[in-house]
Amino acid sequence: MPTTDPTPDERAPLHVEVVRDGVPTPLDADEIRVTLPNGIVFHLSHGQDPGGSVVAEIPFEGPDADEFSAFLLRPGASNMLFLNAERHVRRTGEGSG
Repeated sequence: MPTTDPTPDERAPLHVEVVRDGVPTPLDADEIRVTLPNGIVFHLSHGQDPGGSVVAEIPFEGPDADEFSAFLLRPGASNMLFLNAERHVRRTGEGSG
């Protein structure tokens, strides 16, 4: 049976547990920043879904940045999702055509 509150408080912080050596440390946060082994950082924050959701976002470095990052999503089981990100060199229109 799900333990989800049907009327969550939109102002409530995200509740997470950080686990190190099997010991959980509970934390409440407005935003969670995760650094992947390849150095790409993404943020987790509240979504707009009134039933509760989380948004994963890689910060946008602007339209003039030389590179941009994109998520790679790969399904696992029905309750698992593999999440990674990679950097891409931004192509310009110079030299084409």
